[in-house]
Amino acid sequence: MVREQYEALKGGENLRKGLIGLKQALKEEGARKELLEALQGDYALLRGFLSHEDPKVRGNAAMVLGRLGRDENAGAVYEAYLREEKLFVRSNYLDALACLDISGCRDGLERRLQELEAYQPKEEEEKHIRQELFALRKLLPDEEAHGRHVFTGYDETYGVFLTTGSCHQEVTAAQVKGGKATARKGGVRVVTRQIAQVMAIPTYREMLFLLDIGKVGPDPKEAARELAGSSLCGLLQKAHPGQEGAFFFRLGIHGQMKLDARSAFAKKCAFALEQETGGLLRNSTSDYEVEIRLMENEAGFFLPLVKLYTYEDKRFSYRKRTVASSMRPEQAALAARLAEPYLAARARVLDPFCGVGTMLLERDRVRPARAMCGIDHYGEAVQGARENARRAGKEARFIQCDFFRFQTDGLFDEIMTDMPMQGKMSREELDQMYGAFFGKAETLLTEKGKMILCSDEKNLVKKQIRLHKAFCLLAEYDLDGKGTRGLFVIGKKVEKGHRA
Repeated sequence: MVREQYEALKGGENLRKGLIGLKQALKEEGARKELLEALQGDYALLRGFLSHEDPKVRGNAAMVLGRLGRDENAGAVYEAYLREEKLFVRSNYLDALACLDISGCRDGLERRLQELEAYQPKEEEEKHIRQELFALRKLLPDEEAHGRHVFTGYDETYGVFLTTGSCHQEVTAAQVKGGKATARKGGVRVVTRQIAQVMAIPTYREMLFLLDIGKVGPDPKEAARELAGSSLCGLLQKAHPGQEGAFFFRLGIHGQMKLDARSAFAKKCAFALEQETGGLLRNSTSDYEVEIRLMENEAGFFLPLVKLYTYEDKRFSYRKRTVASSMRPEQAALAARLAEPYLAARARVLDPFCGVGTMLLERDRVRPARAMCGIDHYGEAVQGARENARRAGKEARFIQCDFFRFQTDGLFDEIMTDMPMQGKMSREELDQMYGAFFGKAETLLTEKGKMILCSDEKNLVKKQIRLHKAFCLLAEYDLDGKGTRGLFVIGKKVEKGHRA
């Protein structure tokens, strides 16, 4: 097939279409070998197309030469790149050179990269200059700069926002020591000089750094100027004192903006931000250490927040193994904190649907248990729970079995678990499972035992409490702000005058 395509190119007809077809065919290794055999080392025709009057012929010819992977063509492609006047085709040459040995032209490419980074393009040039810059940086990665920054500014004062969701922000706020914490919609605003202590709080999802501006405008270039003029650069230097080199970043746009508009905004704003910061910030959508997150409001403006990837989040470092159904660790931590007033000291605790053990380990973080036992029918989860417990330095027993067939000689003070979701079960089967669970739990708990259940089935939980007279509801917490996911603290009824 590629031989016929190449022979057609010799005839000089439909060059653009023929080269595009050849370029696509060369994605397959077999086609590449077939064309190389046909060429017999003679690249004159393809190199000649690098000087064709049609810029798309020139660009596609370069791509064909690149995909052939013969390093002797690198010089011809590079020279064509240098003389190319059409901006929109320059990135084609660079993509071709990415497949070839560029040692002979690296110095020239690096000079071109420096020129473009200092260049202020006209409005009509900007898109193509961005594309060329992206291709050059991909071709000439800055190995030393990537990943070089490490958060060391622990003695500085920071403003951060801890995201928690719409419920129980006070639980996270109460754990802040040595700073000012204010509950807000969706999280907690903190001003602190003890950032390491805040980083260790287990009940937030993300920590986002605040800037000294509350919003940036909807125009991407103006937004870049506002960001560059804010405390953004100062924050990065304060958090990484004495460390040189550009900070690789990405823009994250959150809001109602349509995907194509969001992409266009991010590209223009990121490019302008590079220029406005004099290269201190460098856009990299895949290998970055800073995310500048812009949260769109109803008026079309953006709240700017900064997420740093230059420090290691060690809150759940024990959690090396997970499975698809694993509970998010900050949710397990929140459940344990909410249930803390009801947790017994030195209790024997059972998690009958333990997954990788997160609920047990977070419960133990709040109030150390005397013994922990986890059950799951899924072998991979049980293996993961064992490894996670070892990493956490905790003694726990994990058993692969069906909870409803589980047998034990001793009773438990607590059952704490995240109840299974409906999945493939019918509503009737789910109802029966809840009924069987409460019946089994009653036989496994001590006289003053308790259950702490996370569940999406509020009505089923309360139905079983009504049906099983041995239990009573001690507390209920909304976990998602919608009333669909709850935490239920359920106690065994005891004789009058005794407290469960």
